[in-house]
Amino acid sequence: MAGVAAGSLIAAGGVLVGPQAGPQGRIGTITGYVGSYGGLLLLIGAWLHLGRLLRRRRGVADGVLVVVLLAWSLPLLFGPALFSRDVFSYAAHGREVALGWNPYHHGPAVLGGGPYLRFVSGVWSNAPSPYGPLFLGIDGVLVQHVGQHAMVAVTALRLLSFAGVVLLAVWLPRLARACGTEPSLAVWLGLLNPLVLLHVVSGGHNDGLMLGLLVAGITLARQDRFAPALLVCLLAAAIKAPAALGAVYVGADWLRSRPDRRSRVFTAIRAGAITSTTAILLTATAGLGWGWLGTLTTPTRVQSPLSAMTDIGLVATKVAQPLGLTSGDAWTISLARVFGLAVATLICVAALTGRARWGSTTGLGISLLAVVALGPVVQPWYILWGMVPLAAAGPGRLRPVLIWISAALPLLVLPNGNAASDPVTLGFLATVVAVAVIGAKEQARRTSLQPKAPQTTRPPVPDVWALSGDRTAAG
Repeated sequence: MAGVAAGSLIAAGGVLVGPQAGPQGRIGTITGYVGSYGGLLLLIGAWLHLGRLLRRRRGVADGVLVVVLLAWSLPLLFGPALFSRDVFSYAAHGREVALGWNPYHHGPAVLGGGPYLRFVSGVWSNAPSPYGPLFLGIDGVLVQHVGQHAMVAVTALRLLSFAGVVLLAVWLPRLARACGTEPSLAVWLGLLNPLVLLHVVSGGHNDGLMLGLLVAGITLARQDRFAPALLVCLLAAAIKAPAALGAVYVGADWLRSRPDRRSRVFTAIRAGAITSTTAILLTATAGLGWGWLGTLTTPTRVQSPLSAMTDIGLVATKVAQPLGLTSGDAWTISLARVFGLAVATLICVAALTGRARWGSTTGLGISLLAVVALGPVVQPWYILWGMVPLAAAGPGRLRPVLIWISAALPLLVLPNGNAASDPVTLGFLATVVAVAVIGAKEQARRTSLQPKAPQTTRPPVPDVWALSGDRTAAG
């Protein structure tokens, strides 16, 4: 009941202070923020309490948690779109497609006005779409059928994102069982997570649909159904590009499963054919060309304070300016971002090559977290890219960090989609680092206190990378 009440409070408060809210007096604004933030705190408390109950009582049926998910989601789903204006940009891009404009070449401003442009954030009004051809193809069809009814289009797109939540409800427990993880805890961390409820269910971000397809593909790979697994992961990447990492892991495990060199060559050819055919067909069907390959950097137009690399670049600017080394922050931020992406690439390569030791699902989760944490721009819902696979694999020593992020990060975004002030955000990042260090020390202390079994043979090499119960090579 607490989760239902929380969702209702958030939705009710969002009517007064959300993106679609009209001008409010002081009393109305205060009432809206009190309601929405009171609901946020209640939702986070209910989620943490449910997690404690599930850790004490293992083996809770999936159906019970699905009922909880629906109960917590429905008030948010039927309330206004909150915590982001991105879903209005989705609708505007769909309107472009319906009118014959190419969203990879033009931002929503090309519409010139009207209901579809009304709630689009000014930051993105001239920005081309960074989304894949599958998403924009579906987007265009939906908007074409609803015509000038922009809010109907927004509702349809939010339901499309919620379809990703449904996919996660089906496939995430299966993936957790395949990884040897308690399904109820995986669903709690990866699906009932406040970030999912607020930014996918309420905010309507298409990351939910991407993750639903990605988890389905990874699960199929665990069942040695590599061809359909690769196809589904490619469909996820055609929604949003980060899912392409899932296709890489599926392809690598497919090759590794082959017994000899000849069969590996045949498998590589087959995987390449599936990849190229899928990309060509989806691009041709959408009818928007290959512009999606050139718009992947669109999100970097903003300077997100959650991006550690952007923060480092800004600090470097403050240091360099008195020395006369720079008159602006462009090159320092660019250099910091390139460095972050280089480090993230190294981590991804290490995770991929080491997947035989710690499992492909864990490796994928670590890779996606590295891409987010060291990437040029970080939005709160991006954390879900790596958190959802890790929830299925078992987060191990990362658990306290992921729980803290899930509980605290939602408080940094206002119901209207604006971010909290930079000092508050930087304080959050510092706390994440502190929680990570304390958690690592606590884990090391517990390990040192465990009794050691007598060794009768040569001691094995310690598995320093073991972060979870995801132990098999296929993932």
